[in-house]
Amino acid sequence: MIRQPSSHAALYDFWRRSVAGERVSRVEDKPQCGYFKRRMVRGGPFVPVEIWMEQDIDPETGELTAPERLRAICNGNLCRPETVWTYCRPISASEYDGLTGAHASIPDMAATHVAIDLGQMAAIRP
Repeated sequence: MIRQPSSHAALYDFWRRSVAGERVSRVEDKPQCGYFKRRMVRGGPFVPVEIWMEQDIDPETGELTAPERLRAICNGNLCRPETVWTYCRPISASEYDGLTGAHASIPDMAATHVAIDLGQMAAIRP
């Protein structure tokens, strides 16, 4: 039996359609691949989340050599996709990159478990 890996198009279909503005039905216990944002606490800053499919593929045959595994990274830490999926909002890849950089360059964004008022921060800083 040939074990074909899931295609990139199929894996990222939910995310791609959501970012394009389409209303896509979401199954709460079935995480999907893509770039997302979420808050760690109510009123806290958004943190970046990436969910992807890990695939071990034989370079000669193109077949899977092991079962596909869904993986996730939230705010720079590996985590189980099921634990973050419920709170994720789809975002573009460029917004994901910007959010990742903001946590490194804006000290107030680094405190992800504390509620902050980013509007108030903008009024204080020139």
